[in-house]
Amino acid sequence: MTIGDLLRQYRINQNKTLQEFAGNIIDRSYYGKVERNIHQISAENLINLLRYNQIDAIEFIETLDPNYENYQSQIQIQKKIMEEAYYQVDKDKLKKVKLMITESKLSEKDKEIQNLIADGLLELLNPDKPNQKIRDEIKKKIFEIPNFNSTKFMLYCNSMRFYSLADNEAIVRKIIEKYQVRESMLVKKSLLSLAINVLVLSIEENKFENIDFYSDFANKVPTNPDLFFYKSAMTFFTYFIQYKKNQDKSALQYCDAIIKSFCLVGMPEYGEELRI
Repeated sequence: MTIGDLLRQYRINQNKTLQEFAGNIIDRSYYGKVERNIHQISAENLINLLRYNQIDAIEFIETLDPNYENYQSQIQIQKKIMEEAYYQVDKDKLKKVKLMITESKLSEKDKEIQNLIADGLLELLNPDKPNQKIRDEIKKKIFEIPNFNSTKFMLYCNSMRFYSLADNEAIVRKIIEKYQVRESMLVKKSLLSLAINVLVLSIEENKFENIDFYSDFANKVPTNPDLFFYKSAMTFFTYFIQYKKNQDKSALQYCDAIIKSFCLVGMPEYGEELRI
C-alpha cells in the first residue's frame, strides 16, 4: 500500500471530499494526484495533512507497506514525526518513533543516527535527569559527519544544550555565515532554528552581548508560510530579550500575542512552554 492509497482510504473513511481533506495544506488538484500515485507528497506536507485530519502519524506510517515510497522519504518522515512529538512535549510518542525506527528497513547506520536524534530530543525533555553518555555520544557523532547536511543540522540543533553558550555562539555564527546564501528552504529552517536556540540559551544565562548578529540574520530572511513558525518563535524571543534587557513591559504584550497565536493554530503545548 502506498502513501496515496492510504490517504485515500482515510479520506473516504472520514467521508470527506478532496478539498475538505487537503484543506489549505496542499492544492486540491495536486493532492488528488498524490492519491492516484502520480505525484509524491513531501514529509512536511504529509505530517501537516495528518495533523489537520486528526490522524495519528505513527499509526499511519505503521499501516504502510514496510517498503513504502523511497528510502530517503522514510528518513524524512521519521524526522518530521520526531520534531512534531518534541514540540508537543510528547515523550511517549518519541519512544514509539524509536520502536518504529528499530523495526524499519533502514540500514543499521541510519537507524543509529535516527535513534540518536530521538534520544537527543528525549534528553531535552528531561533536563532534570541528564544522561551524559547520550550527550557525549551525540557530540561525537556530530563531528564525525563531514559536512553540515540535514542530518548534522538536526543533530547539532537538538543538542546545543550540551555545549557552552560561547561554543554555540562561535559554531552557529560560522554556520550562518557559510550557509545563509543558500536558497534551500530546509537550510533556512535549520539556520533559523540554530539562531532561535542561541537566543534561548542567552536568555537562560542572562547574557545578551552577542545576540544582534542572530536577530539581524533572522530579519533578513523573508517570511513565508513555510517559515512562519520559525520567524514567530524568533520574534517571541527577540521581544522577550528586549524585556529582560530594558524591563520594557510593552514587549511582553507582543510575547503574549505570539503565545496566543501558537495556541490558536494547534500548538498549545509549545505555546504554554513559552509562557513558562
